[in-house]
Amino acid sequence: AGHPREARVLLDAYVRSRTPEEAARCARSDPGRLVPLIVTVARTVSDERYRDVLHALRVAGLAG
Repeated sequence: AGHPREARVLLDAYVRSRTPEEAARCARSDPGRLVPLIVTVARTVSDERYRDVLHALRVAGLAG
């Protein structure tokens, strides 16, 4: 449902331009859908961004 390509482009820009903590806060609105997308996008940015975002999601209680 919706526009998955556009959503991914927007999340990519968000993950690149915001802090990992902000990305984690963004995921709170729909964790089941957004956490996997944010993790996937962060992985494409860099290994460091992936680790930082994953850590922020864990601290926020959104990733195991």
